Amino acid sequence: MIPIESANTNDVLERYEFIQKFLKESKQFGAQRRASEAKIVAIALDNLARNAGYKDVTRLRWDMEARKMEEVMHVLEPVEIDDMTVQLVIDLNGKGDIKVIKNNKELKSVPPKYKKHEYILELKEVNTGLKEQYSRAKAELERSMELETPFTLQELVNMMKNPVVAPLVKMLVFKAGKKLGFFTGEELQTPTGESYQLQSDDKVTIAHPVHLYESDSWSDYQRYLFDQQIKQPFKQVFRELYRLNADEEAAGTESRRYAGHQIQPKKAVALLKNRMWTVNYEEGLQKVYHKENIIAKIYAIADWFSPSDVESPTLETVEFFDRNTYKSIEFSKIPKIIFSETMRDVDLVVSVAHVGIVDPEASLTTIEMRAAILQESLRLMKINNVRIEGNFALIKGNLGEYGVHLGSTMAYKQASGNLNILAVHSQHRGKLFLPFLDEDPKTAEILSKVIMLADDKKIKDPSVLEQLRHTKGANIQ
Repeated sequence: MIPIESANTNDVLERYEFIQKFLKESKQFGAQRRASEAKIVAIALDNLARNAGYKDVTRLRWDMEARKMEEVMHVLEPVEIDDMTVQLVIDLNGKGDIKVIKNNKELKSVPPKYKKHEYILELKEVNTGLKEQYSRAKAELERSMELETPFTLQELVNMMKNPVVAPLVKMLVFKAGKKLGFFTGEELQTPTGESYQLQSDDKVTIAHPVHLYESDSWSDYQRYLFDQQIKQPFKQVFRELYRLNADEEAAGTESRRYAGHQIQPKKAVALLKNRMWTVNYEEGLQKVYHKENIIAKIYAIADWFSPSDVESPTLETVEFFDRNTYKSIEFSKIPKIIFSETMRDVDLVVSVAHVGIVDPEASLTTIEMRAAILQESLRLMKINNVRIEGNFALIKGNLGEYGVHLGSTMAYKQASGNLNILAVHSQHRGKLFLPFLDEDPKTAEILSKVIMLADDKKIKDPSVLEQLRHTKGANIQ
């Protein structure tokens, strides 16, 4: 590595930007090349952090993103171009846009005459960079939660000075010791208004559902997100939590909770690569937790590099190994967050990359989280003719009694049968509040069906009304 010029403060930032550009351009290639180049980027960032005097790559990333913001702050000031005033504005959600004022009125877009103007082109370039920074920050925060990366008070304060990053940080729940809360500047504040003043030597992490569950205040945070209409940058408070089941406790080192599920290899590999899993001929699918020296492995009879036209691979077990000795590790010795995130990844693969046209039954963990979201939605909307029992939302309407399955999303009418109700279209999902920015069409579909059937007297769709009045078939199971 070429020595870093200590006197040149831009030297590290230029190298960081070059590495990020290399990573972005590698996404156009195939899976194996992307995996290889991702390793190169990881090594390069690690070397850069070490040689620049940073404690770790995470600190390097956040400092570089802060410096990038400092470099473009000038474009946030209004500039006169002929009879117009233009500037880049960042809204309360951290999203940038070019604002144009003419004759005291805001224009919908930049006039065609000025689209090639040198300063407008600069604004567009900066805005593209801010969008990329937003995506990187969102991914880094989620990764920091999963890895329990500690932050100092000063580091959090610095993040809040960045108009792109601050909206993401303030929506998350943090943990300092046994204290939980939203970061409000120099303290953590709970949904009930209690506060904890952070100290300069506190090690603050982004709370995981494991911590929320153990605090006995998880439901308070879930309710608060709905009351305040907070959309988190990723699933945190409504993230699925996976705990050891009885079979796994008895088995000790092998989990067979997903055994027998057939999956599409290419789709499965693509999903898991985004979750930091690697795949090769010898080892199959594995995820390495370097700090804890743990390797998570998914066993299946499969060739992950083939199209698997003859027979799709069938999952067998999920196991954990010591990275140094390669001996099996008992589940009881696996950190709870690592176990939960590993099982969440496998559950994602089973639900998204399954073989066949029939969706597999959603896991109990997924159903529980959908039930929590539904309960809070019904409470806010003051809908009181719906109750949740087991895997069903049971609805007492004016035209009959219904059930919506929280796993399959199928709707039924009591003493009748299936109801063919179209899923909510993506362009209408904005009307349904979900407390996170991640796409979750299944949960949105369940919400839309329950809300519609709960107020069935207002249904105007003739095809749905015809079914409600004349459907005959099986009862809700």
